[in-house]
Amino acid sequence: MRRSLMMAQSAELSESMVVIFEATVSEERQGYIALDDIVLLNYPCYKVPHFSRLGDVEVNAGQNASFQCVATGKVSETEPFLLERRNGVVLDMPLLSRLSHKRLMATFQVEAQRGEQDLYRCITLSPRGAAVSNFGELIVRVPPTPIAPPQLLRAGPTYLIIQLNTNSIVGDGPVIRREIQYRASQSTWTETHGVGSLTYKVWHLEPDTEYRISVLLTRPGEGGTGAPGPPLISRTKCAATVLLIWVKWHPAALSSRQHDAPVTCHTL
Repeated sequence: MRRSLMMAQSAELSESMVVIFEATVSEERQGYIALDDIVLLNYPCYKVPHFSRLGDVEVNAGQNASFQCVATGKVSETEPFLLERRNGVVLDMPLLSRLSHKRLMATFQVEAQRGEQDLYRCITLSPRGAAVSNFGELIVRVPPTPIAPPQLLRAGPTYLIIQLNTNSIVGDGPVIRREIQYRASQSTWTETHGVGSLTYKVWHLEPDTEYRISVLLTRPGEGGTGAPGPPLISRTKCAATVLLIWVKWHPAALSSRQHDAPVTCHTL
């Protein structure tokens, strides 16, 4: 079964109005819609609740999306408020807030996973008539993750210079923040540093130690930081070896006085 909408514009045509009817129809068989017991009411529109325009909501995957249905007119907290998805799934039990004596807001929370991206609308029922809003779109964005690991530019005994290599990503942009996350391969201790350029020098590392370095990317909104990208696995160079030796000499052949001084030798 699927929900079908008979579309029409809500506009005044001389003395008549265009009305929209909805029905649940079968995909296998054609049928007809029969209407009976149509009642025309002559009280003003302000006695029937109606909704303000429902806007689109954009969130990052894994966060809660908030739809705010604002009903105006003669509306009561005891009347049911619903949020209907385009496929017919209905959410109820919203948080109700009285904005004024003629305005009531129903707030619905939708867990925004990737598959929840769809159209939603507000519905309320009352003895004076039903109110249905326009469809608002739930847009679910996926936080970005680099496809490739960082590139090593140079290594020293206590540092590694890398290029972030973030031209290709999976997920959605724009990228507003870049960070590097690194740790020694044999350690569980991880450090994270913000990066303001496409190259970065990781300082204060241990000599002759293997490190794993990944890049984190963040897009706008709460929960906009993606998973770490593939790691660069690289090792720092060995530390320099320092030898201290003493050299003794006589300044002249006939002198019996002996001189000595330290000499430092560096082996790289």
